[in-house]
Amino acid sequence: MMQEFITWDILTAYATFVTIVYMVVEFTKEMKIISNLKTKYWSFVVALLLLMITNIALNTFKLLDIILYVLSAISISLGANGLSNFNREVK
Repeated sequence: MMQEFITWDILTAYATFVTIVYMVVEFTKEMKIISNLKTKYWSFVVALLLLMITNIALNTFKLLDIILYVLSAISISLGANGLSNFNREVK
């Protein structure tokens, strides 16, 4: 069913999370308000927000874990940026 295509539960898998962050960043990075940010920083913001929202939705959010969310968002951001570099044409 299409309603189960993207769920909160599938966002608990690292590879899926990286892919979703990559998708959101690629879709939004040319928006006027966002285009002034470097892509690596925008992907970090997207990853951090999505990570916190996912944990809130799954009732696993803990304020004490903020540092873990930040570190995880850095890792996810680097993974998503790696996808971006992988998909670029070599000149």
